[in-house]
Amino acid sequence: MAVRQYDKIPIVETARRCGLVLDSRTLRRTEVEASCPFCGDHGSGKHHLSLNTDTDQYRCNLCGAHGNSVSLYARLKGMSNKEAYLELVEEAKVYPMPQAPAPQTQERQPVPLEQRHAAYSDMLEHLTLLDRHGENLLERGLSEERIRANGYKSMPETEQGRRLLAELLRSHGHELRGLPGFRTYYGEWTLSGPNGFLIPVRNKDGLIQGLKIRLDEVDAPNRKYRWLSSRGLPNGTRSYSWVHVTGDRSRKCAFLTEGPLKGDVASFLARDELFLCIGGVNALHGLTDTIRALGVREVVEAMDMDQMINPNVRKAVLAMRKEVQKIPGIRYSKYTWNPAYKGVDDYLLSRAATM
Repeated sequence: MAVRQYDKIPIVETARRCGLVLDSRTLRRTEVEASCPFCGDHGSGKHHLSLNTDTDQYRCNLCGAHGNSVSLYARLKGMSNKEAYLELVEEAKVYPMPQAPAPQTQERQPVPLEQRHAAYSDMLEHLTLLDRHGENLLERGLSEERIRANGYKSMPETEQGRRLLAELLRSHGHELRGLPGFRTYYGEWTLSGPNGFLIPVRNKDGLIQGLKIRLDEVDAPNRKYRWLSSRGLPNGTRSYSWVHVTGDRSRKCAFLTEGPLKGDVASFLARDELFLCIGGVNALHGLTDTIRALGVREVVEAMDMDQMINPNVRKAVLAMRKEVQKIPGIRYSKYTWNPAYKGVDDYLLSRAATM
């Protein structure tokens, strides 16, 4: 009998033929849970093996064993994949392989701000800040009290922890479809993103618009931060470069800088001066609207000093300056400091150290 690549052999049926113990509570789900025969941790009530009924693939969340219906049967029966296939199709129901779904033509947009704020606030309440991340923040000049107030937390570092967090948020009534950073994996919701610590990005009213990650592992000097996003992933949602507002929001003079953490640190070291923080020198969306909404009368540019040596950065800063200066009645000035310190936060920290 010729092997047909378009045949579909149900993974759950194959698991039953192999004698695996299935969790009856999950039989109606896309992701059925079963005992794992490979990792030795398959006692009563232990169901680490995930069987995806859409793709007919399996994966153990403990030992990492994975494959499809044929390879599962072959491995457990001690035969080749071809022999396993021929044996399976003799007795099992075989179906035509379904057509691949049409690609999503439109990106999913984030849920409204109030929903994002509620879900992210709940999420941060249930996370902790690892010691190494706390030490990093203290070295930047923040106090322990301000670190707690700003809500920095560490990303969960295990897949199990990320899945449990997603389950917790869903049990609290939060919709994860449309929440940047969350996606489905083998039919189960989970949090996606690299390890690091999370930085809440807030609007003029203090609501969390999104989260940025300060990465633990940096592959390039200018790639230390990344938005918490699940763009392009199953049921994932993109993030936007929202403007972060930090400091005393009643002030009519605002300093303009790049990056939410830089703004948080600079504002703290400058006795709660108002800082508006863009996601990057080219990420200007929402900046002028934020300035107008706050009723700011003066903007002080405090961008990194590398604009003096990087022509691309200088060009972007000039474009930003022109946009802000278009706002009627706005006074605009530039804050300069010793170029030995790249950012305004570095400069203010050096001043604090000498006082």
